[in-house]
Amino acid sequence: MTTLVPNLAPTPVRTQRAALEQEAYDEKNKLLNQAQFQKLLDLQTDEEPDFVHEARSIHWSPYDRVGVIVEMYVTDAREMLKELGTLFDVDESAVDYDKARAVLHKLKGSSSTFGADGVLAKCEELREHCVATDLKKCASGEGSLEELKENVDRLSEFLAKYVAKGKEIHEFKSKK
Repeated sequence: MTTLVPNLAPTPVRTQRAALEQEAYDEKNKLLNQAQFQKLLDLQTDEEPDFVHEARSIHWSPYDRVGVIVEMYVTDAREMLKELGTLFDVDESAVDYDKARAVLHKLKGSSSTFGADGVLAKCEELREHCVATDLKKCASGEGSLEELKENVDRLSEFLAKYVAKGKEIHEFKSKK
């Protein structure tokens, strides 16, 4: 397993972060695609401090930059979920399924780039309900907006813990 801080002796915090990574990359949990998420992490290194625009004038740790990327993804995902909720919160005959599919396509794209395989899979399931113009299945149950929101929430919680552990490691490393 590739981590952001390779070749360092195990510490309780590193062990905890490794356990978080194991949880995220586990096929059952489907939170993150390890290879894709690692590519994203590799884009922001100490040698490339300008990866995230907001970091240009500040000397942030790699985990601060990861935190900004995570916040941007989660904020965008939640805005798209809110838009989908609005689209589905109408009389069945008034649902704009084409617009819902367009929003799902956008969320799938950002989730693919981010490595959020679980969100990507739920977007596809919900898209299939939109194609079938089945508002009931779009709203709740397997492959619904409700499930998609739960998946984004789980991913968001995981990423918050991951970034916090990474910051702890970076601070520990900086003190040495």
